[in-house]
Amino acid sequence: MLIINGTAQFMLENGDRTKGDIHSFNMFSTNENFEEQLMDIEGFFLSRGWDNIEIDAQGIIENDSEIKHSVLMQAYKKAKQEGICGVVDNAPVSRVLN
Repeated sequence: MLIINGTAQFMLENGDRTKGDIHSFNMFSTNENFEEQLMDIEGFFLSRGWDNIEIDAQGIIENDSEIKHSVLMQAYKKAKQEGICGVVDNAPVSRVLN
């Protein structure tokens, strides 16, 4: 399973986050070829109101015993079923100043 870590900026005027704030994310994909996944990753985030996606790291998880966080485990299991799943941290890493 491919795991991808990075940041994305929330772009919607309404929603449960503030427009312009940047949040970290973790994403899982059953397709372990990172280069092949770039368009799917972009589409995943754009369809949910995120843009300015920056990938910080990517790697392969051999088995789910490496995942210790319950929310990440849920995303891992969902990705196994749907092919791709992402989790965005609720707290922004960079906040927009008004």
